[in-house]
Amino acid sequence: MDDREDRPTEAELDALLADARATRKKPTRAMWIAALVVSLLCVIGLAYGLITSWDVEPEKGAIKAAAQTGGSGFGLGVMIGLAAGIALGSLLALRKRQS
Repeated sequence: MDDREDRPTEAELDALLADARATRKKPTRAMWIAALVVSLLCVIGLAYGLITSWDVEPEKGAIKAAAQTGGSGFGLGVMIGLAAGIALGSLLALRKRQS
């Protein structure tokens, strides 16, 4: 059995790629600005954390289980990340549906 008959020809591939390029939406300026703002906020937050905690010795209690110390930093971070991802995904989906 020859699989070459099922494969698209070079001309069909070129036509498909040309159609995809023609219909693809380029990111808007607002989307680039939003991405830059989010990136800057992340870099500023990381820099602040590094600067304020650079010379601080780790606590001996850091090896205790989070349940014993009542810590919820990781869980809270995951929840905030999920909420932000859902919100941004919903906004992008609504925007795409309206256009």
